Parts: sequence; C-alpha cells; structure tokens
Amino acid sequence: MDSDVFDVHCIRRQVGSTGLVIFERDDILLRHKPQFEDQTLGDIDADFVAMLQDMRDLDVRFGFISHHPAPPFDTRVRIDSATLTRLLDDLLKVSGALPDFWIDAAYSSDRRHQRSHSRSELDLITKLTGWYEADLNRTVLVRKAEAPLVSPDMPGLTEIFYPGLSARAPSNTSQRATVGWLKTMIKHALDLE
Repeated sequence: MDSDVFDVHCIRRQVGSTGLVIFERDDILLRHKPQFEDQTLGDIDADFVAMLQDMRDLDVRFGFISHHPAPPFDTRVRIDSATLTRLLDDLLKVSGALPDFWIDAAYSSDRRHQRSHSRSELDLITKLTGWYEADLNRTVLVRKAEAPLVSPDMPGLTEIFYPGLSARAPSNTSQRATVGWLKTMIKHALDLE
C-alpha cells in the first residue's frame, strides 16, 4: 500500500478496490466542535468506526472530506486541521479501518458563494473518481442531513443523507441502528448485497 501525501490538505493511498464512498468527516466520524484543540477521543463515533472496519473487510474504497473556511482564515486552524487528520488517520489505521483518502476542502460561509461551493464539491468528486478510476454509478457520497443536494449535476452518484452525531435521533432509534442503516444503504448502492 502506497501513501501519497500531496500537502497538508490531502492524503491519498490505494487500500480498497470496490466502489468509492466519500464521507464528510465532521459530525459523521467526528463530532464537530468549533475549536480543533477541543476534540477528544470521545468525539469519535465507535459504531461508525466498526462499520468502517466492515467496509474495509469488504474491500470498499472510502475516505473523508473535511471542510475549512476559505481565506481569509486563521492559519493556526489549518495546521490544527492537518494534525487532527493525521491523528485520525493513525487511529483508524490501528483500528483496521484505514481510509484511502483524506481531503481538506475550502468553503465559504457566505450564502452568495454557496453555488461555487457546490461546484467545487462536484469538481472534488470528479477528481476522486478520476484518481481511483471509479464508476460514478458505484460512487456514494455520505453527507450530513442538512447538507445541500449535489447529485442533480452528477447522474449516477448516490447521495445518502446521514443524521450525524449532532442530530437528535428519534428516541426509539439508537446510534448503532442508524449506523447499521447507513451500512445497508452503502452496500445496496455498491451492489454488495
């Protein structure tokens, strides 16, 4: 397994070979907090990591996109983001759930730039499918439930909206059941069932 570290914002390697699953990192793998230095191991969803281990056993290709503010920004946050990515990468490696990629993407919180954010996200998905020579019909984007829709511009891409760690699940639904539902949806989208 080769790892290519392009810069502090991208790690790419070839681990899996089936399909392509792109997860948003914040509020799916890791509970989002305003300051990176406030993160603890308790902010990582253990049930989600167990699902990633299962995905790795099925040889599914997967990775994470995290978002950081576009310039102007506090350079300390970018360094902290890169450090956090390396720590998460090491943690998932020891857990048997090493991702194929991590990408740190810029975004603008300005509503006027939301359209360009969607365009840059489409460009990123296109780049990932190109890197891994993945079929768009076997590509899954797992996003937080409140995220804007991307797929109308990309026929074939499956989008799954996941409640994430910050969402309030119905009282009769456990986090483990929600992760089980997500795993089933991914396996179905990749024709693994």
